[in-house]
Amino acid sequence: MSSSRAILPSAETVMRIALSSPVNANMSRLCAVRSRFLLVALMALTVDLLSKQWTFVSLGEHGFVPLTDRLVLMLVFNTGGAGGVELSPLGWQLSMVVTLFAMALIMTVLRPMASVDPRAVTALGLVSGGAAGNLASMVAGPAGVADFIGMRLSRDITIVANVADFALWIGALMLIPVGMTLVRMVRDERARHAVRSLA
Repeated sequence: MSSSRAILPSAETVMRIALSSPVNANMSRLCAVRSRFLLVALMALTVDLLSKQWTFVSLGEHGFVPLTDRLVLMLVFNTGGAGGVELSPLGWQLSMVVTLFAMALIMTVLRPMASVDPRAVTALGLVSGGAAGNLASMVAGPAGVADFIGMRLSRDITIVANVADFALWIGALMLIPVGMTLVRMVRDERARHAVRSLA
């Protein structure tokens, strides 16, 4: 019996080996990526929905609060496509389908993009949270997506957006350096392949 105990590894040793295995390390990284992604997306979604609720209560349908010469708070319901442009008779239905497709695509590329550049997790989280915020507003009722942050670009042009839009735009901007990193990696790989082919 004493010799059997010496040969068999202890439970602590088995657990340590399991935790240090490549499979477990990959699972841990994947869980960390998904957790950070979901945290950013939920934060963006929550802030967007709370800000829209505050707008309904504070501004009402006809509220108008000038903050600066070029920045105002005003409630506008967007029933069309991007920027309020009606793309087709199925404007909001088409937007919903496109949004759901985009969010599904993000989930498939999340892990590969995170391996290229960790900033992709935050960027994709912001894009997903913003898309989910506007999707929730579309599903909530026929009034449309509530936009309330008015930015006057010129005498005749004013853009009205919401927190979800800003999350989408910031996330998209953050993906630019990620894309540049990806392009650089592809070029480096092609250069290495060319060198190997010449050797």
